[in-house]
This record gives sequence, structure tokens and C-alpha cells, in this order.
Amino acid sequence: MTTREAVCTDLGDALPLSPGYIETFYRPFVEGGGVRSLVRSILADESRLAWCAANGYRHHNDFTKVVLAVSPAGRKLVWHEWRQRQPWVDGDYHNHRWDFVSYLAAGELELSEYEEDPDGPLAVSHYRYESPGSRAEYVLRLAGPARLREVRRKKVAAGEYYHQPYPIVHNAASMARGTSTLIVQGEVAAAATDVYLPGAGEERLDRAAPRLSPTDLRTLLEEFHDRLGGGEDRPGGGL
Repeated sequence: MTTREAVCTDLGDALPLSPGYIETFYRPFVEGGGVRSLVRSILADESRLAWCAANGYRHHNDFTKVVLAVSPAGRKLVWHEWRQRQPWVDGDYHNHRWDFVSYLAAGELELSEYEEDPDGPLAVSHYRYESPGSRAEYVLRLAGPARLREVRRKKVAAGEYYHQPYPIVHNAASMARGTSTLIVQGEVAAAATDVYLPGAGEERLDRAAPRLSPTDLRTLLEEFHDRLGGGEDRPGGGL
């Protein structure tokens, strides 16, 4: 079975994740064919494909999340394949334990950012998130009531990049079919992730995190590889 060391990839560990990182490392990596080459290597290696499937799941927030590679310092290259939904339906507001930079490989996202405000118009329940790890579900534990206010909103189109600092509470919604994002997830910078759900909450919520089979992941990755412009050199044949 492929180990973490076998999927290790240079993700510019010497540079902090920032807008400068995008221009110095990430854009040249993506636009120089680094992602397409990486996806080809996964499709050509059954054990690596199985590792990626084991390190991915279908997230409640409307996307499939798959770790494609890790760096020596522990950064992760994570692919999100989004399913289109009506914006702000069945979503949540959250931050992260780590900074990230994102490349929109296809489609469009609408991003909204929030701040806690005792006079904010949005009444929510504040939870602490526990990662699923190897489990088939993740856990949200109630921390108490809170109120949020929206501070900015923007759309990100295919081909664009953005940087997201870890403390910022946000929500993202796919605005087009076939939306795909590639994220470089940084080193852990906070002890917990904050999640906010509208209304009064239960003490604990268990949410399913269904795993992918290698076969399912292969189909998704082949489609993604083709959207990257690499259908003609996909392992195992053309389009």
C-alpha cells in the first residue's frame, strides 16, 4: 500500500502561504503542468489511487474532498469537486485551522465572509469541528449561541487564485456545474475549527463523510484531468 512518503510532493514549503506564494510558486506549478502531471501519476498507479481514495470523502458542504499529495512539511494539495446547489442552502459558516491558497480550475464560486457581532442579524449556533480522520463521519460539538454579520462577498471565476487566512469565517457555494478547486492547505495554526449553523443547535451533530472507492475516484479524476486539458495523454487512452 502506498505510504504518505510515496505521495510526497514539493509544495513550496519555504514560502509562507500568501498572495506572494501564489505568484512565486503556485501559479507556475499549476500553469506549468504540475497538477496535470500529478493527476496522470495517480491514474497510472493503483496503490496511489487507493491512497487518495482513502484520504477523501464526500463532504456535507456540497463537494467531494480528496488529498492528492503531501509535502515534507505537512502541507496538502487537496482537490474539491463541487456539486452545484442553490447558494446558501444547506451550508454552514466556518473557518479553518490552517491558511490555504486556492486555484479555481473550472466553474465559479461565490465566497462570503463573516464576523461575530453581538448585534449581527444572523442568529447561529457555534460548534467545534472534529475531523473524520479514518472514520465515516465527522463530529460537531456545541460551544454556544452566537450572531454573525456578513462583511464581504465576491465571485471567483475559473483560472483565478485566492488566499484565505485561517481565522476568517466564510461560506462558499458553487455557481456552475463542474466547479473544481485545488487547494494548498498549510500547516496547522489553530487548535480547532469553528462552525456556525443557523438557529438553535443540538449538543452534538454527527455528519456522514462517505468514502470513495478507487473506481469512483478514477472516474472523477479522469474527468478532472480532461478539464485540465490533458485528455489526449491520460494514462490508459485518450478521451
